[in-house]
Amino acid sequence: MSLTKNNQIGNMNRRHFLKTTAGVGAGLTASSALTSLSPLTRKASAAEGPTFAKGNFNWLTWDDHFFPKQLVEAANDHGIKANPSLFSDNSEAFLKVQQMGGKQIDMVSGDSLWVPKFYEEDLIEPFDLWSLKSSKGLYDMALFDLPFFQTGDGRQLGYPFGWSPVVIAYNPKYVTNDPTSWDVLWDPKYRRKVTLELQPFDVMAMMGKSLGYDKVFNMNAYQIKAAKQQLIDLLPNMLRWVEQSSEVVSMFANEEVWLATVNLGFEDRVKEAGGPEIKTFAPKEGVIGWMDGEMIVKDAVNRDVALNWLDKMPTGEWVAKNFLEFGRPLLNRSAYHWLVKNGHEDRAKRYLFDKPELALKMSMKGPSEDMEGTISAFNEALATGG
Repeated sequence: MSLTKNNQIGNMNRRHFLKTTAGVGAGLTASSALTSLSPLTRKASAAEGPTFAKGNFNWLTWDDHFFPKQLVEAANDHGIKANPSLFSDNSEAFLKVQQMGGKQIDMVSGDSLWVPKFYEEDLIEPFDLWSLKSSKGLYDMALFDLPFFQTGDGRQLGYPFGWSPVVIAYNPKYVTNDPTSWDVLWDPKYRRKVTLELQPFDVMAMMGKSLGYDKVFNMNAYQIKAAKQQLIDLLPNMLRWVEQSSEVVSMFANEEVWLATVNLGFEDRVKEAGGPEIKTFAPKEGVIGWMDGEMIVKDAVNRDVALNWLDKMPTGEWVAKNFLEFGRPLLNRSAYHWLVKNGHEDRAKRYLFDKPELALKMSMKGPSEDMEGTISAFNEALATGG
């Protein structure tokens, strides 16, 4: 079959998570290689506050950053009409913003070290986070401890949203013996029973992690070649690539696949989709992770409308409901309080919603320093057909 485009960390305790992620934070320090951003000081920004406006804005994002009902509320109550369009990989969004710019895209979502890359390439513009009412609900670490989201002079590059390590999910009905290693993805027993999201740089980084490499977003030519072969060896077990995490949920719910890389909260998402019991684990060789946010595109035609969305719509209630729907923890303290008040404290704690500082223990997603070599290796691997 050819490939087409189209208590785990639920049960794993927090000490295990810290042990698994300790020492793999090298990806985070790579932000200094992208841009010389420094942490925001603990005072309100002196930057000029944004202007808010009603109207339409175009948003390049993932399918788990909004609800249809949230879009309706924004339009009816605030006169903000969001026009979301979806992408799969950060590199895809980067290329689209390069090509289309602010005339066609006003706001774009992005992960971790991709944010300073957008800024370095003059694709986004800073804004005043402190002037947004919704910023009052963010965790302190989201305001003060994310230098790759900040310019260092009181301005913000990305509105902090969510985070998660990338763990492995499996169906214990078919995958037995509670695996602990990336190696399980290559087991010949699981031919055509694996799926991954179509995110080339992240996939290559995961191949690197499976080989025991540390700086997987900064692999040398030898390591990229080895990661390419690792991907080629994985292809016989791949059923197909997917573009959004919701597709992975459906494939597990109907038992079409048995193994995948996923974010926190996946077990409950499958259960609520009518699927079987699912387990997850963080591979002993280490994990990659992400922290994402919303960026304002340089010279965006509808900049003030996009900022109005960020001011009005990431409320504690909406962010909490987003967590209940999509599983991974979010960087919003008000949302955590809403979850506790409404009977979801256990679920929030199981998926580390109250521990945002753990996000800084991961190897953060970002562009490879050899972007051309990495994407070429990925494409060449897929061209083999598996």
